Amino acid sequence: MKTILAQQFRHFARSDFIPNESLKEAFFIFFIWAFPAFLFVIWANAFYSEVEFYQAAISEGLGPNLWNVIGSFGLFAFGVALMFSKFSIPALIAKQILSNTYAIGCLTFGLLVGQWSVLLPIEGMVWWQRGLFNITSGFLLIVVFLYNLAIWYLSFLIQKESGKKSDFLIKLGHMHWVWRFAMGLCIVLLITLLFIPET
Repeated sequence: MKTILAQQFRHFARSDFIPNESLKEAFFIFFIWAFPAFLFVIWANAFYSEVEFYQAAISEGLGPNLWNVIGSFGLFAFGVALMFSKFSIPALIAKQILSNTYAIGCLTFGLLVGQWSVLLPIEGMVWWQRGLFNITSGFLLIVVFLYNLAIWYLSFLIQKESGKKSDFLIKLGHMHWVWRFAMGLCIVLLITLLFIPET
């Protein structure tokens, strides 16, 4: 079995899986979405804390439902793109959905940091409580950031910034269709089972 797997994946290179320069795009997108959202929360709470419209908008932006739903569609589309890696349209659709999901996650991250910075009563904590809070908060923010960055990474795997198929997807298309279909189908079925509405 190990020999069969090695033969099937031997034409992949390490560079097919490492973003390198493309990672700058991910951080740029993160900054242009998260930083304005953070500033909006600070501004709204400092000058218009009594305006319910602003507070409702922040609360709705913090909700994970939109990210979960669109992200589920993105992962489903990613699986389809793997199954039909010889075609460009499935990869294009998956790329757009995953990119939008990542942007929404960046926006939510900015809102979350803003809310934490203005609402949590750090002044009333003793030194060890502040330390514990900062460590815990920092760890959770790193987890959330990496979780959202994983969505961007999947979009990187299937399409380049230029709109062309990635090297990974091109090489995947050279594999036997059974392997491509099996990998994509596993993702599609997993997402379907995890996110199918319960009746």
